[in-house]
Amino acid sequence: MPVLILQGGRDYQVTVDDDLARWRACLTHCADVDIRVHDACDHLFFPGTAPSRPEQYAHPQHVDEAVIDDIAGWLK
Repeated sequence: MPVLILQGGRDYQVTVDDDLARWRACLTHCADVDIRVHDACDHLFFPGTAPSRPEQYAHPQHVDEAVIDDIAGWLK
C-alpha cells in the first residue's frame, strides 16, 4: 500500500534528525513510500522562519499551501 509521510522541518516535537530518520530506516524495504520534508513548517504544518514554539499553536494560521499541494498531488 502506498504511504505518504510529511514532516515539518521546524517541528520540535517530531524531528527530522531523530524521528524521521527512524521512519526512513524502518521503511527502507518498502517500495511505495514517499517522504517529503517541508523545511519552513512546524508540527501543524504552519509556515514560519523562526524556531517553532508551543505558544504559536494558540494563534489561528493556515496549513502551508505546499503541504496541501503535496497531499492533493499524491492522492491523484
